[in-house]
Amino acid sequence: MDTFNYNSHILAVLNQKGGVGKTTVASIIAEYFAIHGEGDVLVVDLDMQCNSSDFWVGMEAQAQANGGQLPPRHPDYDGDPSLEERSTIADIFFGKGVLPHQTYMNKAAGYANAVDIMVGHPALLEQVNTVYDNASGKIATEIVHRLGEFLHLPEVSEAYKLIILDTGPSRNPIFRAAVRAATHVVIPFEPEDKSLQGINSMLQVIQAENFGRDDEDQLSLIGLCPNKVRMNTNLHKTTLAYLHNEMSTIMFPEDIYLPQSTAFPERDIKGISPKSIYQITSSHPARKHSESVGRFVMNSIFG
Repeated sequence: MDTFNYNSHILAVLNQKGGVGKTTVASIIAEYFAIHGEGDVLVVDLDMQCNSSDFWVGMEAQAQANGGQLPPRHPDYDGDPSLEERSTIADIFFGKGVLPHQTYMNKAAGYANAVDIMVGHPALLEQVNTVYDNASGKIATEIVHRLGEFLHLPEVSEAYKLIILDTGPSRNPIFRAAVRAATHVVIPFEPEDKSLQGINSMLQVIQAENFGRDDEDQLSLIGLCPNKVRMNTNLHKTTLAYLHNEMSTIMFPEDIYLPQSTAFPERDIKGISPKSIYQITSSHPARKHSESVGRFVMNSIFG
C-alpha cells in the first residue's frame, strides 16, 4: 500500500466523536514543541470547521461563504499561478501548492522554534470530501495518498521537525488521507460514555491501516489522552479508573491528562494576552497539565 517514503514525523490527532478537544490538544502539543523541541512545527488544519486556522492566524467572517468564513489572504502571495491568494491545505488536492502561514510563535518573537500553519478552507475541504467520497476506486485512492505524498517530501521533512494534523470527526476522504499520512496518533477523549464510543472505532481504523503498511512504517498509537477531565466527579474518576484497568497499555499515564478549565477556551479569544497556555502563571493547573501532556508526547515520538 505504501506509495511514498515516511520521511516526516506526522502526528494525527484523531477521534470521530466531535467536541472532544482535538484542536486544543493539537495546539497544546504544537506550543510545547515550539518551546521545548529541537525544530520547527507545522500544524495542518484538515477540519472543515477550521478551528486551528482561526486560533493560529484568524479566519475572515463572510456570511455568504460555506461555514460563514474564509481563510485569510496570504501576506506573501505574489501572483504565482501555481498558488492561490487564499492558500490552504485543500489546494494540494486540486494540484496546486500551498504556502504555510507564520504564527505568533516564531523566532523573531523570541521562540526557540516556530509554529507555522497550513490553514483549512471550509468550502474546498467539503468539496474534496463530497466529490471523492463517490469517486472511482483508483481516483479515491490517489486522493487519499496525496496528503502523505506532499507532507513526506524531503523538503517538507527537512523544514519541520514535527507536523501535527488537526482532523475532523467524519470518516471521509480527508480523514483517511490524514490516517495514511500519519506516523503517530493521539486520541483525545472526554471520560464519559458518549465520548468513549469512538475509541474502539479509532482503534479499528489504526489496525486496518497498519494491516496494509510495511513493518517499518507502522502507525504508532501514542495513547488515549483524557481531556476536559473533572476529577472531582465520580463519573470521570470511575471512567478513567476503568480505562486504566482495561486499556492500560494504550492510555496516557494516570497523572497525565487535561483538566476542565476556562483557561483553554480563553486562549481562543481575539486579542487575549497571554495567548499561549504556557504563558499563564506556572502554578496554574491547566498549564501544569499541558506541560505534562506535551512532554509525554514529545518523549514518545523522539525519545
